[in-house]
Amino acid sequence: MTFPVPHTVLFLHAYPLSAAMWQGQRAALEGVGVNVLAPHLPGFGGRRGAMASLADTARDLLAELPEGPLALVGLSMGGYLALELLAQSPGHFTRVVLADTTARPDGEEKRADRHAQAGRVLTEGKDFLIAAAREEHAPATFGHVLPMIEAATPEGIAGALRAMAARPDHRETLRRLDVPLLALVGEEDTLTPPERAQETADLARGERHILPGAGHLSNLDAPDAFNAALLEFLK
Repeated sequence: MTFPVPHTVLFLHAYPLSAAMWQGQRAALEGVGVNVLAPHLPGFGGRRGAMASLADTARDLLAELPEGPLALVGLSMGGYLALELLAQSPGHFTRVVLADTTARPDGEEKRADRHAQAGRVLTEGKDFLIAAAREEHAPATFGHVLPMIEAATPEGIAGALRAMAARPDHRETLRRLDVPLLALVGEEDTLTPPERAQETADLARGERHILPGAGHLSNLDAPDAFNAALLEFLK
């Protein structure tokens, strides 16, 4: 399979991971001649700093992006940031993949929980997050995410939690979107389940694809199925 014109795909990673989560997708896309951009967000993957807000992070990222046509892929927190990019500069992107994410803002209870976790990681460190990840993910997926969580700084984690808690409702952003959209979701994702992905697809007049046996980190739980759906969509 080849692409008719040079194409670049921007990947935005999940919390509290790093761009290393996209290694399998990078290999698949670069293997068919697609350029891949996969930045570490502030505080993750060895990058210094912390996010003040998703809006500010999106503005900084837009200033660094090439002008050519870009496809946009975001998973979980990366999807929240992708929606902010689409709100600020919708004409920058030709295709959009939102995986295991939602355009809805956090409810009051979820916001409070994120702020509590932000305070906790600054005082206690990351052990409680690692323990939760061990419980949440299959052993193979946990093996992938552990070094990424260990590389994240407490300040970066806290900044991301607070930025996610403050994010706005982006359902109108999806309603205004006029490029093809694919909502990918793990069949067993309990955080942003398949019905949320269906809402995303419906709002943007796009399509939904469920990945059997995958949880919230669907690209790591079912990499072959994720890559197949992604490559088919990008064609």
